[in-house]
Amino acid sequence: MEDRIRSVLEHYIEMKDITGGSVLLYKDGREVLRVDEGLADVGGNIPYSTDTIIRLFSMSKPITSAASMILIERGLLDRLDPVSDYIPSFKHSRYYDEKGNKLPVSKPVTIGDLLDMTSGLSYPDKTTYAGVDADIVFSEINDRLNTDDEMDTQEVADALGRCTLAFDPGTDYLYGTGADVLGAVIEKAAGMKLSDFMEKEIFAPLGMSDTAFYVPEDKQSRLARSYVPASHLSSPSEGELPFTTDDIPEYLGDNLGIKNRMDSPNAFESGGAGLASTLTDYMRFAQMLLNGGSTPSGEQILTPATVDFMTSGELFPKGKKTFNERFDLLGFTYSNLLRIATEPEKCDTLAVSGEFGWDGWLGPYFAAFPKKNAALLIALQRTDSGTYSLTRRIRNVILSLL
Repeated sequence: MEDRIRSVLEHYIEMKDITGGSVLLYKDGREVLRVDEGLADVGGNIPYSTDTIIRLFSMSKPITSAASMILIERGLLDRLDPVSDYIPSFKHSRYYDEKGNKLPVSKPVTIGDLLDMTSGLSYPDKTTYAGVDADIVFSEINDRLNTDDEMDTQEVADALGRCTLAFDPGTDYLYGTGADVLGAVIEKAAGMKLSDFMEKEIFAPLGMSDTAFYVPEDKQSRLARSYVPASHLSSPSEGELPFTTDDIPEYLGDNLGIKNRMDSPNAFESGGAGLASTLTDYMRFAQMLLNGGSTPSGEQILTPATVDFMTSGELFPKGKKTFNERFDLLGFTYSNLLRIATEPEKCDTLAVSGEFGWDGWLGPYFAAFPKKNAALLIALQRTDSGTYSLTRRIRNVILSLL
């Protein structure tokens, strides 16, 4: 298994598709595979390791889901709660019809809609009505970064609540800013900042000492650079290494309100994209879920019933069809900010029924396989990656031999 994984990584490095990456596999609570290949920082000649700090981007979402589940099992949050109970700007939500007309919603956006991406909230997108609304909000977030007037988590959620939705809530699926709004909801329900709640309830009990919404100065040397492959550049320079870091802002820089170097705390703590972590840390989180919500020492983060609830939801047929088409994830459904395999026979990779996880914009990847008592993590920092060909090849090697 190790030889095959290393060969796959080496091939992608030789193609100049990635600069490097790490793969970590646990089974039955033990490390059974660790492969580090290539460079986390080309200019500094710093190799990848499972303690390299990476920007999680959307792989932050499963942690935000777990935070919301803590509040649900304590009776402080309910999936059917209207979001407007916590973020008042959602009281007057409207949505766009196919002609771009704004109509009043037939039901309020709920916490469940945020968790399942059925709210109609969009990510920035200049080609859709709702996406343009979101783009205005995120342009303001980015413009105010690194100033004395940064938008905070509550201000961002309030602004997103004033955006017009892409559809009537609960009628379709759209991957959007629901987890960012959920972060603000968690703050209201818990009575503390999102970062403080996650530190107290998840990171500290699990020993996730390298997981946070920023990377302090004494850890900056461990933060991997982010790279843009030549295939994503409009005019790559022939003969040069076809990657860049923060040199070309239109390809890479501050993205979705996240500072590229993450070198100072953000006022906006993005539940959808804001965390940095290591594979070593994230595996502690994955193992907690596989262990029914408990730490290795027996401290309970979530109950087994809550973990089952978190990892076994399913979209309605129309939403599932949209999700499958959006991410090329046939055989999977989506719920509670997780992809969940329900029909492995339809998947385009080897898969296991009941597996769950998610990935991120820069290629970090998480999959847990309860029936195998195993978890797989991949560290990459390559733009516009998510689950792509390299990820699928690694999955196929792992699951063929697991």
